[in-house]
Amino acid sequence: MNINYGSTYLNVKQMTDVVIVLMTLETDTEREVLKELRQIPNVTEAHFLYGPYDAYARVEANTTNELQTIVLEKIRLIKGIRSTTTCFIAD
Repeated sequence: MNINYGSTYLNVKQMTDVVIVLMTLETDTEREVLKELRQIPNVTEAHFLYGPYDAYARVEANTTNELQTIVLEKIRLIKGIRSTTTCFIAD
């Protein structure tokens, strides 16, 4: 976004909300879940994990409401996802 101050233009980066969605998955669904996650335009990363969670997705959006829609209406509805924990990036 450019802001015009007389003869001076400032290029201002639009703020983006970013979350990490941690997921536990049903057995033998990992590859299909990741495939579906990676097809969601706002998902910038999706990977397997070893530990208490099976996978994560990094999601970016212009507003918190948009993030909520993506998580509730797209990610949580993917077959094979048992549970999610969503964490906002703080920095």
